[in-house]
Amino acid sequence: MDENQKKLARLKAEQRARTAREAQLRNLIDRGASNLEDKLAIFKTLVHTDQARFNMALSKMLGETDQDK
Repeated sequence: MDENQKKLARLKAEQRARTAREAQLRNLIDRGASNLEDKLAIFKTLVHTDQARFNMALSKMLGETDQDK
């Protein structure tokens, strides 16, 4: 295996890991927490993992809260 193939294999492995992580975070957001404690737990998780995703989740959940009223 030459150097380019090693780099490609490493990049593919990193992308698979990133994709899996993003899918898990997406499932956490889309799961639709109904109570405040669950929503806060999701926010805390997202703040520590991905600030941009946290902002998206906050917007989405605030929108859902407005619809519930």
